[in-house]
Amino acid sequence: MSSIRRRMVLASFLTALAPSLLGAQQRDEPPVCLGFAFGNWTPALDWRAAGHQTALDPSVHQRADDGRDWATTQAVQDEHTIVLLPSWWPAGVSVTLPTRAPAPGDTVVGRAFAYVGDGRRKAPTTQVRAWSVPCAARAH
Repeated sequence: MSSIRRRMVLASFLTALAPSLLGAQQRDEPPVCLGFAFGNWTPALDWRAAGHQTALDPSVHQRADDGRDWATTQAVQDEHTIVLLPSWWPAGVSVTLPTRAPAPGDTVVGRAFAYVGDGRRKAPTTQVRAWSVPCAARAH
C-alpha cells in the first residue's frame, strides 16, 4: 500500500469506448487507449481507511485479454468521465477529463476520485493527466 500513497503512474488503460457512447466516433473506429498520471491523493489512498472490508490482493485482479486493467464508460452519464478498475484500487476510480479522446501528442488535465466502501468516508481525490497511447497489447 505504501506505493499507492506516493505519486501513482498508471499507463495504458484500454478504455474500450463503445462507438455509441461517443457521438463523433464512427462504428469502424478503433477503441481509445489512454495513459494516466495521478497526483497526490487527498486523503491518501488507504484501502481499509476507505471502508473496504476485503483484503486488497492485486495478484487475483482480472485483466483484459491484452493484459491491461479494465476501464468503462458504460453507465456513465457524463461524456467526459471514465471509470477505471485498476488492480491497485479495484473498487474503481472515476476520472473526468475535458475529452475522453485527446489528440495524439496532447495531454489533458482532469480530476479523479477513488470509490470508497463506506459512504461516510471522504473519497480520495487528485488531479490526473491523460494522453493517447497505442492500443497494442502490453508486454506482461
